[in-house]
Amino acid sequence: MSNTDMSRRGLLKTSFLGAAAAGVTGLTATAAKAEPAQAADAEYDVIVVGAGPAGLITAITAHDLGAKVALFEKRDRPDGNAIFALGSICGWGTRHQKEQGIEDTADAFYAMMMDVSKQMGDKALNRTYTDNISEGIDWLESEIGVKFGKIRPMPYPRLGRTCRVLGDGITGGARLVQYLLAAAKKRGIEIKYEHKVIELIHDEKFAVQGVVALTDDGRKRFLSRGGVCITTGGFSANPEMVDRYIGGWATRMVLRGSKSTTGENISLTLPLYTKFVNMDQFHSGPIIGVTHVNPADVLNSGYGVQVNTSGNRFMDENNTYVVKARTTALQTVDNQAWVIVDSDCSVLDKVIPKFDRLHSPYGKADTIEELCKQVNLPVKNVQKAVDAYNKALAENKLDEMTPPNTYKKPHPIAKAPFYAVPFQGGMTATFGGPLINTRAEIQNLDGASIPGLYAAGNAAGGIFYFNYAGGAQLGAATVFGRIAAREMAARAKKAK
Repeated sequence: MSNTDMSRRGLLKTSFLGAAAAGVTGLTATAAKAEPAQAADAEYDVIVVGAGPAGLITAITAHDLGAKVALFEKRDRPDGNAIFALGSICGWGTRHQKEQGIEDTADAFYAMMMDVSKQMGDKALNRTYTDNISEGIDWLESEIGVKFGKIRPMPYPRLGRTCRVLGDGITGGARLVQYLLAAAKKRGIEIKYEHKVIELIHDEKFAVQGVVALTDDGRKRFLSRGGVCITTGGFSANPEMVDRYIGGWATRMVLRGSKSTTGENISLTLPLYTKFVNMDQFHSGPIIGVTHVNPADVLNSGYGVQVNTSGNRFMDENNTYVVKARTTALQTVDNQAWVIVDSDCSVLDKVIPKFDRLHSPYGKADTIEELCKQVNLPVKNVQKAVDAYNKALAENKLDEMTPPNTYKKPHPIAKAPFYAVPFQGGMTATFGGPLINTRAEIQNLDGASIPGLYAAGNAAGGIFYFNYAGGAQLGAATVFGRIAAREMAARAKKAK
C-alpha cells in the first residue's frame, strides 16, 4: 500500500472520527436543552441593567406603576458618564421657559435636534424626544425633587432650552444621580451593586426573560416578567470596541468620562441578532489627559492659532471645540496640540486659573521664542505660523491660508505676554448602539422588536449622530427611560 493510500485512509478515518465526535457533541447539546431549566435565584416584574440616570429613572417609573423592580449595577456605586456631566437637560415648553418669557415651539426644537445631527438622527425618535421632554423635566422636578437653576442665555443650539441641575458643590450630573438614588431608596427599590450582568436569558424565539449576573457568590439567574432594559451607557472605555467600530486612532483619545462604560449595550445584545446603528459616531472634546483640565473656553474664544507638536497649523481655528478635539486625535500622531494666543484673549481669566489650581502646565512668556522654549515647541515653525497668521489678517487673506482660517472676527497675536495652552482630543461618549423604536424596544436585523428587550440613555442607538445639543443626552435618558418603564410594567401585568 502506498503512502498516499495510507494518508487518504488516515484522513478518512480522522474525518469519520471527527464526524462521530461532532454527532456525540450534538446529542449532548440536545440532551442538555431537554433538561429542566435552571432554577432562578429571584423573579421580578422589571429588570434594569445600569444605575445611571437612565437606569434609575426607568426603575423609579416602573416601581411607581406597581412593578416589582431590580436594578443591577456592576460597580459598588453608580459610575457612569453622568457623574462627570454638567447636568443640563435640554428641552422646551418647561415651566422655566414660561416663567422667564422664553418663547419656543415643538417644531423649532425638533428642527434643532435634527439639524445638530446633520439630519441623520432617527426622525421618529427625535420627535418622541420632543413630544415628551417637557413632561419628563416636570416629573424630575415635582416627583424626584430635582432643583434646576435659572435658564441662562446660550448660543445655538441650546438657546434658552437647558435646565441645569444645581450641583451644590459637585457636578450637576452627580447631583442628579444623588437625587435619583434618594428617590429609589425612599421607594425601597432593590439595587444590586457588584452584580455584573454577563448574559441575557431568552427562550428559543429570543424573547428576553431575564439576566445572568456575576456576583461574589458566582453566576446567578434572575427572571423578569416584563423584560430587561439596558441602561449601561456606551463603549467609550472599551478600546477593542472603539478600535472595531471607530478606528485605531480613536483609541488614543483621552477618556473624558467614566472608565466603566465598556460596551455591555453591545456585548449583551449582540447574540440576539440586534441591529446596531451609528457605531462610528461619538462626542469629543478637548482635555488634558494627566490633570483633566478642560481648555474648551480658549478653543471657542476666536483667538490665536492652533499648532501640533511640530509647530505647524493643521486645521481651521474656527472649528468648534468638538471638531478640534476629533481632528487633533485623527491628524496628529501623539494626539497633542497647542493654542497660541496673546494676552488680549478674552477668556484667559477663566482658563488659566483652572490650570493653576490643578498644577497643569502651560506656557507664558513675553516673546514667542521664549514661549516655545518653555513648552518644548519648535521656535522656527511656531514663529512662522504666527507671522503668517498676522500677515494674512492684515491683508484680509486668512481664508487663503493653508489650511484656511475662517474666524468671523479675527484678532492679531501681538500683545505680550503670550500663552501656549495645551490640549488633547478626548472622547466623551459614544452614540452608537442597538437601535430602539419609539417604545424603547430594541430592534433586530429583520426589522422587528426583540420581545422583552429595551434600552435607554446612551446604551440606545439612533437618536444622536455627529453631535448633540448640550443636555440632550440626559434628556433622552429621561424620555426613553420613562417610556421603557411603562412598556415593561404593562408587559409584566399582562404576564401575571
